[in-house]
Amino acid sequence: MLPTLLRTTRQSFTRPTARAFSTPARNAALASWTDDDKTYFQQLLKPESVLTELDDTEAYTVDWLKKYRAQSSRQMVLKPKTTEQVSAILKYCNERNLPVVPQGGNTGLVGGSVPVYDEIVLSTSSMNSVISFDEVSGILVCEAGCILENLDNHVAKHGYMMPLDLGAKGTCQIGGN
Repeated sequence: MLPTLLRTTRQSFTRPTARAFSTPARNAALASWTDDDKTYFQQLLKPESVLTELDDTEAYTVDWLKKYRAQSSRQMVLKPKTTEQVSAILKYCNERNLPVVPQGGNTGLVGGSVPVYDEIVLSTSSMNSVISFDEVSGILVCEAGCILENLDNHVAKHGYMMPLDLGAKGTCQIGGN
């Protein structure tokens, strides 16, 4: 009886894929970014840290496997360098009801760091400094955009290793893959 049950289950099972699910409707309660928002972010960050041109934003709007893509070509990517800038961005976006997608190395395999529509991508790639390393305790303090392999090389000089090893270690960031 068990083999029959498994066979029936296997035959009726549909593999969940990106193509098997429809794109959810955009939440009408969320605002879309405007040129005024772009100007605010360019004043908060440097203008080169605010990307809106398709050629500049394309890499941020598709996942590592090229499976999940943003449904809008109108994108904004913000690349803050400090925690204070991240806080100011999130405070502003909350006040304006602007949706935000945080993004580390964009190496995840399930599309979690890819905007669905025109959400603002908050990239941590410019936050890539090691703040401190305690050789006695082995505690490393770093920013979210540090690449895993670079951190491993840094601590290896002191006889340590990072406690995780991923296939994407050369591009994934410690604050989020």
